[in-house]
Amino acid sequence: MKKSRIIFTIIVFTLVLSNVVYADIGPKPSIEIIVKNPPEVEYYLDLLVDYEGESLYPNIREEDKYSADIYNILKNYNLDGWRPAMVTGTKVPIFGDIIGEKDGENMVHSFSYIGVPDRFKIIIVTSDGETIVSENIIERKAFKSKVYFDYNTKKLKETSIVLAYIMQFLATYPATLLIESLILILFGFSLKKNWKSFVLINLITQILLTFIIFGAMYKQGSMAAIFFYIPFEIIILIIEAKLFKKYLLEHSESRRVAFAIVANIVSFLIGAAAMIFLPELYF
Repeated sequence: MKKSRIIFTIIVFTLVLSNVVYADIGPKPSIEIIVKNPPEVEYYLDLLVDYEGESLYPNIREEDKYSADIYNILKNYNLDGWRPAMVTGTKVPIFGDIIGEKDGENMVHSFSYIGVPDRFKIIIVTSDGETIVSENIIERKAFKSKVYFDYNTKKLKETSIVLAYIMQFLATYPATLLIESLILILFGFSLKKNWKSFVLINLITQILLTFIIFGAMYKQGSMAAIFFYIPFEIIILIIEAKLFKKYLLEHSESRRVAFAIVANIVSFLIGAAAMIFLPELYF
């Protein structure tokens, strides 16, 4: 009876939280473009990529909400093989918008998901017909890139990759602790008695995960980072199961292992649900 109650509670818990947080279920690459000295008139911004392909994914489905004049100039741009990714399509999807959001004196444009390019320039088309293209190319090294573009100088600059990975860790680690601590309690463990080992074990595995993503991204790009993540997540599950089995207090070893397995699976399911039903969480 107790076992059935635990399973039922976990299912309800997963459904409730699936639209709130995504934990460490496989970070999705992203690019945040911060435009300094932005145009004073309306404009659209897109990422320029230099690859062609058939059956490209349509990243923008509601063209009617955009100004036809600006949109068509953007869509028809193709110089030396460089074309706008959002409006002409990509091999795999990108989430985002060609319209930015104001942040103080700057404008911010966010793009995410597996289709974000490892190599890109940017293009800006204004309502008065001006087309501005960045003078340099970014070959990004961070999984979650933050790039500054000065509209006056036409220069792109990516922020420190070390800072980017620190920020990624600070985002995923607390979320993981939140989810898995609730599951720990649902399994009948005392958080007060187990918090030290619980926090330390998750700290170790999150650092390992960050380094794996960092290394794969730096050497081979975002697709390689995602590819390496999948088997490494299984390794993390095994490591956590062994460590929790040894260092958690209370209850049987089988329950400790069961907690580790369920915690990882629930984290994965929550992230998958958020990715499918709430893609804006990944911007």
